[in-house]
Amino acid sequence: MQPRRHRMRQRQRRDSAQEWINSGAAVTVKSYAKRYGVDRYTACDDLTALGFALPESAQQWAQRPPTTPRRTVERGVSQVDDEWWTMLDGRWFFVAGYTSGGAPYGMFAGEMAPHDDPL
Repeated sequence: MQPRRHRMRQRQRRDSAQEWINSGAAVTVKSYAKRYGVDRYTACDDLTALGFALPESAQQWAQRPPTTPRRTVERGVSQVDDEWWTMLDGRWFFVAGYTSGGAPYGMFAGEMAPHDDPL
């Protein structure tokens, strides 16, 4: 079992941040993100929710961009008869398996050591 990292819940984080802001510290989106271990979009959301006046330059963090799907390797388009070989970036690639995310792993043909086939 892996150790669990302690993360503040939103309400706790915002309560702590309000005290930090009230202390007169120089608070920015970047410093908030670093202090509380969140991304800058979350930092901007939290600071806005607390009524903290953000400069115009912080507006880039106001809206999180949409997620982009992972690029997958096309299989079967330029595949040899052998199901373990595929064309990847214009080179033959031996697919030894796939990661849990669906990415192939293996070796390019030029990376394999030559061998004598006893058959």
